[in-house]
Amino acid sequence: MASVLNEIQSIYANLSDKEKNIADYILANPEETSRSHIQELAEATGVSVSTITRFAKKVSCQNFVEMKVKLAGGSEVKEGDGNEQKLIASYREMLADVQSLTDPKPFETVVAHLIKAKRIFIYGLGSSGLAAQELNYRLSRMGFVSEAVTDPHLMIIRSTLLEEGDLIVAFSRSGQTKDLLQSARKGKEQGAKLIAFTAFGETPLTELADAVLWTVHPLRSNFILTGLDMSTLYLIDRISLHFLADQNREKMYLKTIEAIKER
Repeated sequence: MASVLNEIQSIYANLSDKEKNIADYILANPEETSRSHIQELAEATGVSVSTITRFAKKVSCQNFVEMKVKLAGGSEVKEGDGNEQKLIASYREMLADVQSLTDPKPFETVVAHLIKAKRIFIYGLGSSGLAAQELNYRLSRMGFVSEAVTDPHLMIIRSTLLEEGDLIVAFSRSGQTKDLLQSARKGKEQGAKLIAFTAFGETPLTELADAVLWTVHPLRSNFILTGLDMSTLYLIDRISLHFLADQNREKMYLKTIEAIKER
């Protein structure tokens, strides 16, 4: 997580309320921040200049000026752009962000857990439930024994009956959804492994997880996408393409296509 934006995302959960005001503003307005004076940012976020200086140091910058330099040129959205241009630029930025968040080693660990699992239970509530259903759809068609669980009551029931060798895949942007966390903890107690897809570092979910794949902080897209966001779909696609490189997996996938055509 090399960039300032990724650094902010990784420590967000442990920031103070005032620091979160700064983080939220920067995540939503990186280009504008790069052109601002420290006093202007202080007024925009309702904090003191000294708080901004301390914040800059928390994201691995010596001072505010270095943070501005690292943020400069980070956004393709320009003033005067129409809605279509802004949307296209936002998609490009999200793809660049998620690529910078995706390290090879954690991805390889996730893939290994998926291959090794006897059964895969994919958890997600609300909009994260859409991601759970999409990943389940992909994995099922490639021969994995998987199930998407998007109801909190069924989630805790499934976790109570998990066994060693089972795998939970949890989608949660915040990493702090109570019902999902309760089920994840119960599943871990039963001996299951846990993979997390999340946008926040240092949360109860990341502490529980055996492996983490990072999605883009929702403020980076100004909440344009309230459902299955592009960064999550990118990771699902990447997992799918990895497994489809295996001829046997590809054959099973194509077999399901033929079966659907014959309906």
